[in-house]
Amino acid sequence: MQRLDPPSVVGSLTLEQKVTLVAGADTWHTAAVEGLPVLRCSDGPAGVRGTSWSGPPSASFPCGTSLGATFDPELVEAVGQALGREARSKGAHILLAPTVNLHRTPIGGRNFECMSEDPTLTAHLASAYVRGVQSQRVAACIKHFVANDTEHERMTISSEVDARTLRELYLVPFEVSVLPVDEGGGDVRVVMSSYNRVNGVYAGEHQELLRTLLRDEWGFDGVVVSDWFGTQSTAAALEAGLDLEMPGPTRHRGERLMAAVRSGQVSEARLDESVTRLLELMRWCGLDDPDETWSTSETTDDAPETRALIRRAAISGTVLLRNDSPAPGTSPLLPLEAGEAGLRVALIGPNSERGQLQGGGSARVRASRPVPILGALRERGLDVRHHRGCVISRRLPVIRGRFEVEYTSGDGTSATVPIERTSLLWADRPADGIDISDFGCTISGQFAPDVSGTWEFGLMVVGSAVLRVNGAVVVDLSEPQTGSSFFGMGSPEVRATVELEAGSPCHVEVTYPVQRFEMLRGLRLGATPVVAADEVAQAAALAADADVAVVVVGTDDEWETEGEDRSTMDLPGRQDELIAAVVAANPNTVVVINAGSPVTMPWLEAVPSVMQIWFPGEECGNAVADMLTGVAEPGGRLPITVPRRLADTPAHLSHPGVHGRAHYGEGLFIGYRWYDAREIEPAFPFGHGLGYTTWAVTATSISGTLVGPESADSAEVGVTVTVEVTNTGSRPGSTVVQCYVESPPGLLRPLRELRGFARVHADPGHTATAQVWLPERAFSTWDSTRESWFVPTGAHHLHVGLSSRDLRVAGSVVR
Repeated sequence: MQRLDPPSVVGSLTLEQKVTLVAGADTWHTAAVEGLPVLRCSDGPAGVRGTSWSGPPSASFPCGTSLGATFDPELVEAVGQALGREARSKGAHILLAPTVNLHRTPIGGRNFECMSEDPTLTAHLASAYVRGVQSQRVAACIKHFVANDTEHERMTISSEVDARTLRELYLVPFEVSVLPVDEGGGDVRVVMSSYNRVNGVYAGEHQELLRTLLRDEWGFDGVVVSDWFGTQSTAAALEAGLDLEMPGPTRHRGERLMAAVRSGQVSEARLDESVTRLLELMRWCGLDDPDETWSTSETTDDAPETRALIRRAAISGTVLLRNDSPAPGTSPLLPLEAGEAGLRVALIGPNSERGQLQGGGSARVRASRPVPILGALRERGLDVRHHRGCVISRRLPVIRGRFEVEYTSGDGTSATVPIERTSLLWADRPADGIDISDFGCTISGQFAPDVSGTWEFGLMVVGSAVLRVNGAVVVDLSEPQTGSSFFGMGSPEVRATVELEAGSPCHVEVTYPVQRFEMLRGLRLGATPVVAADEVAQAAALAADADVAVVVVGTDDEWETEGEDRSTMDLPGRQDELIAAVVAANPNTVVVINAGSPVTMPWLEAVPSVMQIWFPGEECGNAVADMLTGVAEPGGRLPITVPRRLADTPAHLSHPGVHGRAHYGEGLFIGYRWYDAREIEPAFPFGHGLGYTTWAVTATSISGTLVGPESADSAEVGVTVTVEVTNTGSRPGSTVVQCYVESPPGLLRPLRELRGFARVHADPGHTATAQVWLPERAFSTWDSTRESWFVPTGAHHLHVGLSSRDLRVAGSVVR
């Protein structure tokens, strides 16, 4: 292939060819035009799946909130580099990541994908992530632009946000990521428009956001792609600057777009702009470079250095929330002595055996080599006894056995495919010759129950289906229902019970009639025996007979997932009851919270040690074992505020919205800003995190000035805050120095806001020096009337410390 020259290529293309290029061919690829390369996309952000939900395994990285908790751009950039290598192993030119929407409410369904409630922290880490991915000549696709912060009515909801709140909070991570690398940005190559409307206009056709702001003001010259099935118009979307409709086949372009161009609804010049940007992206990825090698197959990047990085990132993102002495006169419970002879550990909890590696939805991958917690602790020489304590599965576990799927297309074409588990997601054609948009199937097979008694079966599906067990109709979903499954397009799980005998083959059959759908669809059949025993009591008895109890609780990829918000912050199932029973039986209890978002902790005061590991990726077991035994120190700091209860949170009265509109009534006061303004004491403040040593801020100084308006455009305007912190404990460790700006009085705004941070390391008794640069923008606010940034006049007080509630005044700078 010859090197691409986009202007000359555009001039040589027919109208039909141009229109073909601006819409996807299938779920993951752009359309083919003779003589031009094809771009392949893949989901992120905590792994690279490739083009199949059941294809080769992928390296599973810590979730976005875990990366946010590292407060470490250098580490996050290394994670981005590894993800870029993984993308190349899958032949993907565009990684659909990072997710940089803010944690507006703690129950947002995709919070685990996002990094923080704070725009400054998110912006610094997102830019580092982008730089890492793009160092491998893989284009990062930052998402979702913009105000796509919850999942309620996610395809249609209108996020009602004032201009100042958008500018100062929700747009910041995107703005910084668009900046050139030499200005501290990421020079991101692709931006994904969100599903939702913003102030009444769909984000994918929002002229003010996509063209006026993103392109004209910020100078973004890359590609804007729709979220999958997020294009809502033909002429309006192209006119606004939406370059690529995904996935294919097209719904709004093709013949519709050719007609719109020919009738003058949208100019061919606008079409040429989008085609040019796509060609420039192909060239940027090196698809026309004979020296650039791209994989044509899909493999797994299972390199030792990748696994080591995942382990390090999981540890760096784990937040030690509490670490007290279980009894007066004793040392903090953690760390346990590594390999201490005869130490009996009761490992308890629904997530305790394997750990929950990741959240659900498009961020999910099939982990390459997951390390279970139970096995990793036993490898450390600990005497570990295990009990799950309770079950939290929102849906019944899929059935494993030998099954066949007999597909039939609407045109009569048939095909048979064997499967080993009764969970199917159809994003592409399910078999050769079967039309993805018009097919049905019969799933049949059998499994052998391992216990006798009452079994519960559950079916959920996009469309209609009927389940038969041993010939009898058990679940009848002939009339389609809409619930929470399959990105909000499928039914709730409908359950029924059947009496089964252990060892006697059980025959199941699901009939899924031929039906037409333009979007993806799926089907999931689960089954499990009904447990009568009191597992909480059994777990407490196990804890009573141990030296220490480690209780791993949390959520999973069904409770935290794309397509649905959580309804509560409470731990699902009987987990709160389980913790209370265990700590009553054994005061030497460690609680490990394995969830991507905050949870309520009614048992907090009774438990000496609590750590939040988020969704830590495939090295979960090794990371947890390292931290519990003191081989490594939990290094994370909270990238969010952990509230005591949902009613304390900023968006409580306005989420999820009414009449198709989500009013951002809290305005600028999200996260810690709200708790400061309302004088509400959280369970744990933003930025909080302990380690296995202690720290003290010992000296601060400020250099630089904020000069007058005549120099307002200078990139040199700003101040440097120098902070000395001393390791006052007995172990080496790290901490994060945080710098907050308090603006002069007179303008309604948060009490203080994070504007910079730095991670430092030191040995016991040693002092580390952190330098935090605060540019003029760190002191600025948005004037919605003049549509410009300005620095309020007066004294800006600078606060430094180790969390949003652990601060000291470092000094002031005057404008």
